[in-house]
Amino acid sequence: MEERVKKQKALHYLELALGLDDKWFSLRLSDDGNTVKVTDLESHCTRDVNIALDNVPAMIYDIPRQAKDWIM
Repeated sequence: MEERVKKQKALHYLELALGLDDKWFSLRLSDDGNTVKVTDLESHCTRDVNIALDNVPAMIYDIPRQAKDWIM
């Protein structure tokens, strides 16, 4: 499966996991695949997370690591 498709699926599942704790975020992979735009669906604030050269597990790790003060 293409890496981009894997990352998009993983982002969908991460959104669902966050929603289980009533944390509502949109996670969108940029066109170039180097960043994920994290949007708080309540406040509409956004933050970009750098995922350049990450595989899926590294991306899943990097999103909370780079935005933990905001997501958690």
